[in-house]
Amino acid sequence: MENTLSLVENYMENVAATVEQNNDIQNYLKNPDAKNSTSASVRLNNLTSYMGMIRGIAIAGQNAPTIDSMTNIGAEDYKIIESDEFQKMIETGFSRSYSSVYQTKIGSKSYFTVAYARNYYLNNQWCSIVMFVNLNNTLKDMKGLAGSSLDAWYLKDSKGKIFYEYGTDDNIADIKNLTVEIIDKEKRNEMTGDIIFYDKSATCSYEIASVIKKETIWMAIFPYIGGLFLNLMLFLVLVLFMNYKNVNTLINPVMILSQRMLMAARGNLDCKVVSDRQDEIGLLESSFNKMIDDLKHSIEVIGEKEAKEQQIRFSLLVSQIDPHFIYNTINSINYLARKKRCEDIVTVNSALIAILKDRLRVNDIQITDTVANEMRIVNQYIVIEKFMYDGNLDVEWKIPSEFMEEQIPKNMIQPLVENSLFHGLIDEESGEFCGKIIIGVYKNERDNLVLSVEDDGGGMETEKLAEVKSMRFNPEDRGKKIGLSNIRGRLYYLYGNTDCMQIESEMGKGTKITIEFGEN
Repeated sequence: MENTLSLVENYMENVAATVEQNNDIQNYLKNPDAKNSTSASVRLNNLTSYMGMIRGIAIAGQNAPTIDSMTNIGAEDYKIIESDEFQKMIETGFSRSYSSVYQTKIGSKSYFTVAYARNYYLNNQWCSIVMFVNLNNTLKDMKGLAGSSLDAWYLKDSKGKIFYEYGTDDNIADIKNLTVEIIDKEKRNEMTGDIIFYDKSATCSYEIASVIKKETIWMAIFPYIGGLFLNLMLFLVLVLFMNYKNVNTLINPVMILSQRMLMAARGNLDCKVVSDRQDEIGLLESSFNKMIDDLKHSIEVIGEKEAKEQQIRFSLLVSQIDPHFIYNTINSINYLARKKRCEDIVTVNSALIAILKDRLRVNDIQITDTVANEMRIVNQYIVIEKFMYDGNLDVEWKIPSEFMEEQIPKNMIQPLVENSLFHGLIDEESGEFCGKIIIGVYKNERDNLVLSVEDDGGGMETEKLAEVKSMRFNPEDRGKKIGLSNIRGRLYYLYGNTDCMQIESEMGKGTKITIEFGEN
């Protein structure tokens, strides 16, 4: 339909150029007597023969009555010319208009027709040209294309009028009763398995809605399912037979390490693995074993500290090492290994190793670290998350070079970035990240270092923001989650106040969290 109307509009330009240059038509527009009228009608009739879809042409001058191409013009066509809409268009400068699609009968044949009218200023006078477009062949082509695939469909013209239907009355009623924006849940349940299509042309504003019944779908695809399933099974058997040893060597260590990670996530630290490999997986196994050893040692050290230092160090330890994150990362490596994406395995594995090395590079747990090192670890974390979740994620750092060696509480940036990713930027439907995170470090008027993490995600409602601000660190939550209350608790132990962290958020405009490192 778009192509048909585009051809009509292009042909209208050719007709206008011909009208401007044709002496017979111009003589009529200047002197509309009977002789000139006949000659002009003959010329218009010739113009209809150049394009088969143009059934007839009519033209009205500023001071001349409407004439037409004489043949193939029906009563409904004259009604269009005499309609208020057409007369109003004639009086409105360089305007153009399409009529609703209508049917007219000429002789024994019926035509689906749309009238296209346009005003022109030719040879110092206004004239209006109307072309009556025969849509029969277009609809025939559409029926041929859709008839074997769709159970029912209908067409609406640019005026919103349904002018063509195909299918049973029940199927047509089904798609008419469904709105485009909101589909009633009960109606959807009644049509479970059926597929409703809807599209509206951006160029000509025509609409089409159609339905394919689930029975039709199954009848179409059933013959292919058996063959596809059989070929797939044969292919899998062949691949497994040819690559059993390589796949087994690659997958089994990853599966074992994944299981041990899950044991660590559940609190069982007696889960070290036997590591005798020299590749990236072996390095990861060694790093995991060292992590378990340091965890055990750290727990012993924490038990010997005073109550306040114990709470600080234990909270820091939990926030630094999240076994669930490591477990999920190993599962991603497992998936990449199955796909034999070796370069991606190296990238993700290297990022995870860098994070583990940073967490385990000293025997005791550091309370602070440089901004530069925290930035490096967060970048590695983002590399991993981008492999685990697709999408368009943009991270911007706004940190002046003079602050790179400043000391801040360790592992303070990464939980805030994680909070922005999974509570602000992740799309609940697609599971992908979409948006931007801005991380900045600066000094305020009190000469205290300030960290800000801002995202342009969905933001929070006022009630939710008040609830988040009211959360406080609960010792019973230790080891269960890494959240804002955990960060707020560590800031309290370090600086003695609960106002170090400020949260700003607005629905649709994102969330910004700022932390001041120092006493107010």
